[in-house]
Amino acid sequence: MYENMKLGIFHWFGYILPFTQRIKMIKDTGFDSIMLWWEPDLFSGEGLEQFNKVKKMDIDIENIHAPYEDSNLLWSSDEMDREKIIDMSLRWIHDCYKHEIPMIVMHVTEGYDDKIINDYGLYSFEKILLEAEKYKIKIALENTRQDEFLEKILDNFSSPWLGICYDSSHANLFSKNTTYLLDKYRERIMAIHLSDNDGQEDRHWLPQKGEIDWNNMMMKLKEINYKGNLSFEVFPEKGVIYSPQIFLQSAYNKASELKGYLKY
Repeated sequence: MYENMKLGIFHWFGYILPFTQRIKMIKDTGFDSIMLWWEPDLFSGEGLEQFNKVKKMDIDIENIHAPYEDSNLLWSSDEMDREKIIDMSLRWIHDCYKHEIPMIVMHVTEGYDDKIINDYGLYSFEKILLEAEKYKIKIALENTRQDEFLEKILDNFSSPWLGICYDSSHANLFSKNTTYLLDKYRERIMAIHLSDNDGQEDRHWLPQKGEIDWNNMMMKLKEINYKGNLSFEVFPEKGVIYSPQIFLQSAYNKASELKGYLKY
């Protein structure tokens, strides 16, 4: 089954280049899929024109990442604040449906927050999930700094349209252990963001540049029978100069190497 696993990368990989040029370089390197970032002008005017050019490049759009700056409002006791972010989330879902993007990645919080986990967040996600189910758009919640908020939602909603976008770098920094969420929610892993770090900051290094045990990581993905894309969210190391072509080729080679771990 792993022979057909697609290799993907986040469309921003650390280089300031025109949008369509970046995507073409990704495709020409050999990647099968891309992950995008939602922004207000992506689906209007010149942004929509560029997006439509990408759609003709014969490269899959795996998912789109939603902005997370106001994600703490999902848990707010202020109804107007909650409705603001809920309405925005519904817009993202509608954009995915209209432009044939099958999945949206969301954060459930931003940064650290000492608030008590509450049922307001469940109310918010109930409304968001109903819309996602209606339009058949998957919602992949990304693990960030506080797994307990993520677990609160997943443990209360068992919809096949709701799952996890597992981020290895965040897990290494903030989870009980690097594979904790993979073990607990194995059948609900919808997407992955693979990158490495030094245990100090979210570096977005290529795998095997930091301290994560990648043999263990890939064996865990095989153990849970992960069926999604093998996708990187990576940037060059600070102070190391690569051309974008060399960096992309290095990323593709590393993705191919990790995919090989799954065959045995």
